[in-house]
Amino acid sequence: MARRLSEAAGVPGRVEVTGDTPESFISVERLGGGGSMFDPVQLAVDCWAGKKQRKTAQALSERVGAAVYDLDEEPNVFHPEVTNTYRQNDPDTGRSRYIVQIQLWVCE
Repeated sequence: MARRLSEAAGVPGRVEVTGDTPESFISVERLGGGGSMFDPVQLAVDCWAGKKQRKTAQALSERVGAAVYDLDEEPNVFHPEVTNTYRQNDPDTGRSRYIVQIQLWVCE
């Protein structure tokens, strides 16, 4: 999902945030679910920008949100949807950040 969403949003995608991150990028984390095909997977996609770049982070979150609905083009992925979007700047670095929460079903 990180690869697919980063390609659609036009920024690098990560599964972990490290010290060598670019100015704008996304990080994707599984919050839970996915224990069976009846249990939806919950993902959080953090949309990062530099300090005091709220509008950049917000625009990135909008691109990610728009790309979510095409995730069902991936094999075995069904009914992807955005369940929430909110702003939460990173308390450690002060970088602007929006978080897009996603739910989808995976049937393998």
